[in-house]
Amino acid sequence: MAAPSILIIEDDRDVAELLRTELQEAGLTVECQATAVQGLIAARESPPAMVILDLGLPDFAGQLVISRLRATSQVPILVLTARDALSEMVDVLALGADDYIVKPFDPRDVLARVHVQLRRTPPEAITAGDLTVSLEDRRATLAGQELLLTRTEQRLLVLLAQHPGRVFSAQELCDALWDEVPLSSNLLRVHISHLRQKVEAAGGADLIRTVWGAGYVLKPDHPR
Repeated sequence: MAAPSILIIEDDRDVAELLRTELQEAGLTVECQATAVQGLIAARESPPAMVILDLGLPDFAGQLVISRLRATSQVPILVLTARDALSEMVDVLALGADDYIVKPFDPRDVLARVHVQLRRTPPEAITAGDLTVSLEDRRATLAGQELLLTRTEQRLLVLLAQHPGRVFSAQELCDALWDEVPLSSNLLRVHISHLRQKVEAAGGADLIRTVWGAGYVLKPDHPR
């Protein structure tokens, strides 16, 4: 059986090499990337079993990487940060990170947390009310009826369904899909409108709602 692969997105070479050594000695396969863009490309081309992510990257903030990964994947994400502010920790966990650790750290602690995440079995599907979305192929059904969605509509629905009740701004949704489909706010509105029409045609009235001045939210308690 192949060793689980760990993707480290960290621009500090010393930190990345320290983690690489610890993880490889534990029998894991490790890839290191120094920027958000390089990390996202690596995750898309060769999906890892887990991502270790620094928040302070030179091109984009780690929070943006979390959003983009969560648009298509449930891969475990362990965040590394030099700041221990509670508000920041709450924010990254709300975005979809699974764990975090504050620098400086003991690499043995990181290894222990990696093992914890690798032992967890990821869900095969997201369920929000009558909506079910497969994480393997992103096929979606509403009350048993399949929704025929475009790839962009699928990715939007996955992101919204992973966080029911959370309002995503237009910029957050555009950023999450940027690596594959560059979106403007106007184009996003078109995709949201088409997605909403298909959902409503299957009986999901008000499942995807516009919060004026704030963004978009999926509410699974829609009226039947």
